[in-house]
Amino acid sequence: MTATKRTVAFFGATGGSILACLTLALKAGYNCSALSRSPSKLQTLLLQRSISQATLDSHLTIIGGDIRDLQSVSQTLVPSRPGTTNHPVDLVVSGIGRPPIFAPNPLNPTFDDPTICQDAIRTILAALRNLPAASPPKPKPWLFVLSTTGISSRARDVPFLLTPLYHWLLAVPHKDKKEMEAVFLAEASKPAADRGMENFVILRPSLLTDGARLGSGQIRVGEEDEIGGTASPAVGYTISREDVGGWLFDELVDGKGKEKYAGKMVSVTY
Repeated sequence: MTATKRTVAFFGATGGSILACLTLALKAGYNCSALSRSPSKLQTLLLQRSISQATLDSHLTIIGGDIRDLQSVSQTLVPSRPGTTNHPVDLVVSGIGRPPIFAPNPLNPTFDDPTICQDAIRTILAALRNLPAASPPKPKPWLFVLSTTGISSRARDVPFLLTPLYHWLLAVPHKDKKEMEAVFLAEASKPAADRGMENFVILRPSLLTDGARLGSGQIRVGEEDEIGGTASPAVGYTISREDVGGWLFDELVDGKGKEKYAGKMVSVTY
């Protein structure tokens, strides 16, 4: 960690993995911003995780708005706080998504927003490309995004027993996340001056659970480099949202893993 902590913008912070990462960032003293359709809900969730009101007031800026609204996203990337000079954040963490709707037929789940992931990333990238220049100049933000296993075009990254579940139950969100990843790769292929981000890491967890955090020692990590054409994913059944958020914070936000995993899809599982 550097002496001056990086500033971090969060999208999808009321979801389990990103909420876990935001919690750790606030406990470590990072200055954070978060976009939420329900700011009061996000505050309540953080208070329930033993984040004090004083910490929320001093280290978190919550912007109320929708992920498809360019102005709201831009405000999250350049948060305004009284008494401070507004600068673009250093890191962007996104885990936007929607859960399946199992009623009225649990065997035929539906999704009320089948393009939310790709739309979210397109909006974030558009806002990043139009960020005001920082003074003094600083590198563009890094972007870390939550995706999923089961969508690799290079290697199998889910157990055979889960393949029917992934192709049936999760076909709609997986199509969305695959398109989201394609948007990333298209952005990464642009000249450095034209793209909105310094670099990126796509995190692909296996099937998410609500279990407790077990720690990095219980997590297996694999890599896929679509640009380089290599793939050695970690194949497993599940991982908790708490462990995904913890790994994301420890390795990418607070640690030096972003250089190791730059431009790659990283699979994490037990």
